[in-house]
Amino acid sequence: MDNDTSDSLLLPDGRKLGYTQYGSPTGRAVFFIHGHPGSRFEGAHLHDLGLKLGARIITPERPGMGLSSPQPGRTLLNCPKDVEHLANHLKLESYGVLGVSGGGPYALACAYALPRDKLKCVSIVCGLGPVYEIGMKGARWVNWIGFAFGYRYTPAFINRWFWQSQTCGRLDLSDEERLERHMKEFSKPKTVADQKDFESMTNEVNARRFLRSTRGAFAHGYDGALQDGRVLSTDFGFRIEDIRPGVPVQLWYGKLDVNVPLNHGETIAKRLGDRAVLRVEDETHASIFFNWREQFLGDLVRNI
Repeated sequence: MDNDTSDSLLLPDGRKLGYTQYGSPTGRAVFFIHGHPGSRFEGAHLHDLGLKLGARIITPERPGMGLSSPQPGRTLLNCPKDVEHLANHLKLESYGVLGVSGGGPYALACAYALPRDKLKCVSIVCGLGPVYEIGMKGARWVNWIGFAFGYRYTPAFINRWFWQSQTCGRLDLSDEERLERHMKEFSKPKTVADQKDFESMTNEVNARRFLRSTRGAFAHGYDGALQDGRVLSTDFGFRIEDIRPGVPVQLWYGKLDVNVPLNHGETIAKRLGDRAVLRVEDETHASIFFNWREQFLGDLVRNI
């Protein structure tokens, strides 16, 4: 359904790092840090805009997902190391980083650790904040249970109760069966927020890309996603306040988001101070991404 430029890089520690590229091959480089669960295919959501705006969308996969080897004991700060190896491999002189949803904390880690002369800007869209400090108040109960408790204390329960029962984790079904189930799940919007999600998630192109990305996320089974959830739910390993100045950070959050509540964006903005700009819109977790992607990608391109 999309051009597949999947590739992998052999890292110094012997692991493989899976990635793919979308958008303009000669455009400004943007590392797209996928959500949770996700894979390299998530970057396809920005392919057409990348061509239009002159952005080269590079989507690396986290350990244990897609083509990437597992990495026991990893932390958020392993991500910028992998991104730096990939940037050097691709001979990039400068780049930006975009983290969406579960990719948000990894984007913060990149802002904290990547070289200042190479990293020019960071954008976070509906990204998780420090769950271990601020919790998940305002989130739908599934996300509240998973991130506040499940990933840290009962991962086996999360695996069987959630991933193996949700459409995105039903690897036993065909792509068409998964698509049919997905469409039914969003078919009866009851609130304004539901309607916005319906418009974004029942678009067939968006839905197929989402389901392809999540199938990639579970390419090694469910362990990679469970480890990812634990990393996102525990101590970041650095203070947001200690992110060095000089790299502009844009934060995009939705008032109607019940996956990652607005207070996560507000907390990050408060800790970054004048290094960040917080944009708040009347959007949900899905619609803030799909309805504003041209704006946040355009801002990144202009700053690289």
